[in-house]
Amino acid sequence: MKSCTTIEQVSDGVRYLPLQLQGAEQDGLAVLLRGHRLLACRIPKMQIARSAWQVILDFDPDMSLELTSSSTVAQGWDEFGTINVEVLSRGAVESTSEWGNLDLPEDLDVVRIEIVRWQGDGLIVDSGIRLHFADGQTFSAVASDVPGALLLTMPGEVAPAFWQFPAGEYSFVAIE
Repeated sequence: MKSCTTIEQVSDGVRYLPLQLQGAEQDGLAVLLRGHRLLACRIPKMQIARSAWQVILDFDPDMSLELTSSSTVAQGWDEFGTINVEVLSRGAVESTSEWGNLDLPEDLDVVRIEIVRWQGDGLIVDSGIRLHFADGQTFSAVASDVPGALLLTMPGEVAPAFWQFPAGEYSFVAIE
């Protein structure tokens, strides 16, 4: 994945920093995940859920998502964090890190996938991803105010009041 996101121009001069996705088309991501169970959430052992630079989500039967964040200067000196998602087979995850598993409840069957989007000052930023499960719980990975870092909200946790911007400034766009 690129370390920064290519800025797209949309209507009326609004600039857009889209989710970077590899291994699937955006509309295919929902098809890949819906109905599958989240089995594990892994981060390198030296990282924490409140500040992770690489996240691996393992799903049944043999699929993983690697989540990272890019930081892009879009206006002035301000950097905006975007979400990167790569679809991999579980054996294809490469890293020199030792991995730690974050605690997950059982039976996390995906029913809906959303992009966490921030919009303001002539800019739209796809900042994160949120998974909804059949039991009503959610998981989110959203770019934080530390360039390149993701803030994870695990199932059963309350979403934070602040990611890179106040949480109330974000919208959630379903991937169909």
